[in-house]
Amino acid sequence: MAPFRNPSTHGFDRVANFRDMGGHRTHDGRRLRSGVLFRSGHLGRATDADVQRLAALGLRRVFDFRTQTDIRMDGADRLPAGAEHVQLPMPDPARGEDIRELISSNPERLHEIFGDGRAAALMVRGAAHIATQRIEPYTQFVAGLCRDGAFPALFHCSAGKDRAGWAGTVVLLALGVPEDEIREQYLLSNRAVDDLRRQGENDPGEWHEVLRPLLEVREEYLDASLAAVRSAWGDTDTYLREALDLSDDRRVHLRDQLLE
Repeated sequence: MAPFRNPSTHGFDRVANFRDMGGHRTHDGRRLRSGVLFRSGHLGRATDADVQRLAALGLRRVFDFRTQTDIRMDGADRLPAGAEHVQLPMPDPARGEDIRELISSNPERLHEIFGDGRAAALMVRGAAHIATQRIEPYTQFVAGLCRDGAFPALFHCSAGKDRAGWAGTVVLLALGVPEDEIREQYLLSNRAVDDLRRQGENDPGEWHEVLRPLLEVREEYLDASLAAVRSAWGDTDTYLREALDLSDDRRVHLRDQLLE
């Protein structure tokens, strides 16, 4: 099987961590089509040129996993005409309201709170929690993808790496993409850390080495999500079917929509 090659990031000005999900191969030799499913950070600071780029993608549905607090801090999505906004809010383990406020109001306490491995431990716990405790929004996400006329579609959270990271994993699992490619897709968010800083996703005062585990993704985070799912449901197929209500028929439909 040829290695996965991620397509162009489309050159956005103020949309971080954007990528086309296309190019992944499945166990049965099919391939995820390019130009039908995208993921990114939020669209709240998109420039007019960015909105035009989004419009050129022909987006029909945009899934937004941010809370109202996130939207207040990031800005509401700037969407092209014709794109339906689907809000599926859930707290972000890396940048929940309490953490964001803590970072901005108590920068001198960052090492005390997040140092000595505590930030990474928080992310590991959060990754397991997202996969097993945020069932309703991910069930709605899968249902939204399975509806007629859903594609091209985009999904995002704030930075596009944790909540959107598990959403991307769910889709690839449903399509039958091998776990090594799922892992590669997940880790691509690390290339966006500098973009997030440059585009203003993190205030200068927030950027500190002790916070790095909150701003990047690591294999141990994905491992924690997968381990939690397997502990609770036995395997990922059972998780998709029983937890996220992805029946065999709906799974076939999703594959027919996304694979070539």
